[in-house]
Amino acid sequence: MKHILYLFTAAALAFTAAACDSDESNGQSDTLISPELYFPRDQYSIDTSTGLSLIFEWASSSAGSVVYQVLFDTEEGDFSNPAYVAASDSNGFEPSLELETTTLSTIVSLCGGLPGQTKTIKWTVRTIQGNNRTVDPQNFRTIQVTLPNTVDPMPSALSIEGTATENGSAVKLNAALPIGTTKGQHIADREPGAMECFTRLSEGTFTVKDNLDRYFALEESGTLRCTYDEVTENMAPDAGIYWIYVNFNTMTWSMKKIAKVEFWNHPWFGAASQVEMTYTGNGVWEIVDFAWVVTNGSSNDTRYYFIATYDDESAERWSFWDDDCRNNATPEADPKFYNIYRFTHGSIGEWDHTWKSKSDSEGVGQLATFRVHMNNTDKADYYHERSFRDK
Repeated sequence: MKHILYLFTAAALAFTAAACDSDESNGQSDTLISPELYFPRDQYSIDTSTGLSLIFEWASSSAGSVVYQVLFDTEEGDFSNPAYVAASDSNGFEPSLELETTTLSTIVSLCGGLPGQTKTIKWTVRTIQGNNRTVDPQNFRTIQVTLPNTVDPMPSALSIEGTATENGSAVKLNAALPIGTTKGQHIADREPGAMECFTRLSEGTFTVKDNLDRYFALEESGTLRCTYDEVTENMAPDAGIYWIYVNFNTMTWSMKKIAKVEFWNHPWFGAASQVEMTYTGNGVWEIVDFAWVVTNGSSNDTRYYFIATYDDESAERWSFWDDDCRNNATPEADPKFYNIYRFTHGSIGEWDHTWKSKSDSEGVGQLATFRVHMNNTDKADYYHERSFRDK
């Protein structure tokens, strides 16, 4: 009896093996079919920044004991060489799969997705029974996955370069100096994770590149997106002088055209004087041999600062750090006397945060030269310089 049972079992196994060989050669079993996909629905959207896992579900196979694999591919792929393969839950036996966002982010990256992008990913299920396996490349759904727009680590240096930049050479961005809004409260600390520059742009393109040789795209929405080693050319706006600002904390950027930078002073009498300065390149403006008026013949006032006006009519005061220039007689004693700090022009009084010459008589009846350095290549801080000479 045992011998008969053994022969029957051996014959059954031989038949199964033959059937498996036949199915494998045909590419699909008669009993294994591609299952109906339940969830997520087609074109389902998920943002991985939420941290929520995503559950995939499909119909159970009627072919008995099977295992499942979930295949992921690009929108153009046909699953013949999937970008990622994951066994279903319970080591492949459950008709479901729960994916953490970290794994989902990896899949999107393997499909060519970059931080800040929404990428369409195709998925389907492969059913396996012994040596038999089936997958229908036409039976699929898509998910639209948005990756968080981040960059890690943050850059320590950033530059722009291209046909649109000054002299076609690289322009270094500086750590951004925030703008003060309150009298007597200047901001000396640079903004962590933010960079800026004052520069001239011409028509053309430019790249944004950091110290790790990563490139960045400046998208029309104001979003900054890292493209890594993909060289991304950004189109420059109209030719002019611009303030360019990049914030890696929020992955945003902004750019404002500077209409003019003016030298402001107010003699003891009459109206204030605002004289436009000349841009000389590399974030430097100057006014040379300017016959400024600081006296009415009996009283003098040498207070001054600079006003930057943008095309959107907003204005900044580039001025002295303290609310009033009390140490002008010995400026060399104050290491930041000539440093420039930024304030919203309309938020403080007309006379606030002004510089003065060394005495009420210095510069009176003379020609004055002032230069504003809004870069960190000439010195570690934004600063200005001044000199006087006889007419």
